[in-house]
Amino acid sequence: MNQKSCTRSATPFEEFSTDIERMFESLLGRTSGRSTLNDKYTPQLDVEESAGEYIVSVDLPGVKPEDVKVEMDDGRLTISGKREVSSDDKSKSYHRVERTKGVFSRIVALPREVDTEKIDARYEQGVLHVTLPKVAEKQPRKIEVRAHS
Repeated sequence: MNQKSCTRSATPFEEFSTDIERMFESLLGRTSGRSTLNDKYTPQLDVEESAGEYIVSVDLPGVKPEDVKVEMDDGRLTISGKREVSSDDKSKSYHRVERTKGVFSRIVALPREVDTEKIDARYEQGVLHVTLPKVAEKQPRKIEVRAHS
């Protein structure tokens, strides 16, 4: 009995789809796990303002709090650090790698009315919240005029 091979030729659409996937893979470095973006990670952030403070919230899933650095200098808040993912394990075979890793640095320009001595940063469920209280507005000071006798 002669056995027939079970392999079949790819259709033109399947070949095109594979070519497109390969193109994105080479451009983005995601599917193969290679990074063509120089291991740069850009976390998303929100900046909100209320009457008494600014709050900067940064999505940092998978980043350890000790791997995050927060600095305030000359009206600029800098949040930097490094995000690692486990896909670097060469003993495993990955079919798709889409989670970005690498170093990051986000700079947020804020008015100089921030009280730098009272800035607070807390990390909660993968989100860094930096609270920047505003300096209390200076009220005009009434100066009593005394008569000299």
